[in-house]
Amino acid sequence: MKRTLLLAILAILLFPIHAAAQVITGTVTDEQKQPIAYASVQIGPAYGVVSNTEGVFVIDTKDKKADDKVIFSCIGFESLTIPLSDLKAGNYVLKEQVNVLDEVFITNKKYTPTELLAKVMENASKNYASEPVKQTFFLRRTNENKMLDGNFELVKSSLENKATIKNLNKELEEALKKGKGQRSEDYSESYGFLYTENNQSKLAVEKAIVLKNREKDISGDQLNSKVMAIIGKHLEPGATYKVKSGIIPIDDDWKVDSPKKDAQPESKTSYLRGIVGNLSSFNKFYANEDLDFLTEYKRYNYTLEGYATYNDETIYIIDFKPARGSAHYFGKIYVNAFDFAVVKLEYNLVDGENEHKVNLKLVLGVKMIQDRTKVSATFSKNEAGHYAVNFVKRQEGTYAYFDRSLKFTKNKVSKDEEDKMLKIDMMVEIDQITTSELFIIEKAHITADVFKAFTEKEKYDVNYIAKYDPSIWKNYNVLAPVEAIKNYN
Repeated sequence: MKRTLLLAILAILLFPIHAAAQVITGTVTDEQKQPIAYASVQIGPAYGVVSNTEGVFVIDTKDKKADDKVIFSCIGFESLTIPLSDLKAGNYVLKEQVNVLDEVFITNKKYTPTELLAKVMENASKNYASEPVKQTFFLRRTNENKMLDGNFELVKSSLENKATIKNLNKELEEALKKGKGQRSEDYSESYGFLYTENNQSKLAVEKAIVLKNREKDISGDQLNSKVMAIIGKHLEPGATYKVKSGIIPIDDDWKVDSPKKDAQPESKTSYLRGIVGNLSSFNKFYANEDLDFLTEYKRYNYTLEGYATYNDETIYIIDFKPARGSAHYFGKIYVNAFDFAVVKLEYNLVDGENEHKVNLKLVLGVKMIQDRTKVSATFSKNEAGHYAVNFVKRQEGTYAYFDRSLKFTKNKVSKDEEDKMLKIDMMVEIDQITTSELFIIEKAHITADVFKAFTEKEKYDVNYIAKYDPSIWKNYNVLAPVEAIKNYN
């Protein structure tokens, strides 16, 4: 009896320790102790995570068998396989791959880089599955903002006397002074399910957070909120206004409403679906006409850089660079030697090129250029031999310039009421770098009827926080937070 009671007490005491050990945090590095970003940590054929940019991974081993194998892998390194029972918090070292493999051992035909790319395109439709699928995803977006310059000035008002106008301009100047030359960062993370059939998609968001310090934020949206709050103090509470930027109407019924710092507004699902869907569309990278390096061979110089092994399969490494001025990108393509599937794709926008450009500076005072793009996408193969994207990182750098007027005209309550208006000139110059990291956690095939039956909600809840909270993603299989997130303030 005493022994039974003792065992029960020990079980109760040890249970929390065992439960905590189910979620394991570790790092993946090379032999020089340098972190390996986006290394795969896989348990079985359908479950795994990737390391973050600092080589850190977090994986939940709940419901996994002790004799399951854990495979650490990354192109360019030898894979490391250990029993799940040996997986503990700590560092896992991958040896850099020394490849002396001659091409004769890979295939009985020697392919040129362009012949390999032709094979990629020829086999793409059968290598990459296109049936309806439900993908469990985790998305992290990082915005880095820098205000290069800015100026706001009240130039005309029938609402205030000269002294008040002077004070208003001083408030606007002080608000901008704090932001000029400063940088701010914010992070958004979301977890949910993307349903896809043919070219249609629907999104279900289970959880979403935004990590942002509103006081330090110098993004365009936050700057606009601060300016509108200052202007709102000089407009009549309860009144409505027509708002125009130059001759362009913005709002016919705008009302003074000071934003609440504690507000946790909902966001439109369609906007997030566009981001997740665009990143996951790398499953059909071969149909993307913008990626001209896959087909426009005369524009690029290609080099067969070498070979590597990945998950016990041989991979060709093709390097490409612009040969002509019409080429937009440089990078590397990693091709499976046996089925000609792309297992990894890296490309960067050439300096001086841009992906999107709007220059109406002289006409409308607006200029926007997306001139820095870096993309890395990796693909995994299922037991049926079909490939699908499992991780995508896309970084975009955008320069934005706005030099516009903003005019508020009060809507009259009666015909006898005097015209009342306020007009300011504003100029803002901002540089923003947005990094999106999409981790596809799990894929499940669905029927067309399941896709049709699912109804997407118009909005989803967002939890706004000002400080990192490690409990938010507890028990979720997500990308590990980087130190900048952990120390955010």
